[in-house]
Amino acid sequence: MVNIRRNSVVEEVQIIDLEHAAYLPNGRCIKGMLAGNDNGRSPEAHFKGELNKPSDMFSFGAVCIYAMLGRVIFGLDDDFRKHESQGALPAFIRLQRQVSYFGDKNGLNGLLKYVGDEEINCQILGMLWEKRTEEHIPYKPFSTWPEVEDVSFKDLVQRMLNLDPTKRITARQALGHPWFAGFDL
Repeated sequence: MVNIRRNSVVEEVQIIDLEHAAYLPNGRCIKGMLAGNDNGRSPEAHFKGELNKPSDMFSFGAVCIYAMLGRVIFGLDDDFRKHESQGALPAFIRLQRQVSYFGDKNGLNGLLKYVGDEEINCQILGMLWEKRTEEHIPYKPFSTWPEVEDVSFKDLVQRMLNLDPTKRITARQALGHPWFAGFDL
């Protein structure tokens, strides 16, 4: 159920889109495949890096934004189509949004360590980081979005969508976050 009225009432949650689901024992990962939905794919997944629980937390953070704000922030919209018509690759548009919305220097450096086994990955991330403040890149940091008034929600989302997979909040930590206080979990 999507709650676009912004009254913070989610009555039911259903898990769907499991065609790429797999059980991974602790410490194990999947690497080398482009898994998941384009609109919720983590930065490391775009680079076919190691995918595991932190990758799922990134995707869940994108779903939370959709559920609470009614926006698919990495999805197709007029701006996406404009950049695509100018020759930008869809994956790079999504990565630019991820870096611009949720990037900081520490998160970027952590992501570089995570996917930096190929020089091209480092070059792409460096370019996206440098361009994030250019005039033609309209994506502002999530921390500054005026429509996100709930400070607790903003904090939770930023922890879920940290660029550095090793610094993302775990599912257990997320359930203990103040934003979930008062929910029957």
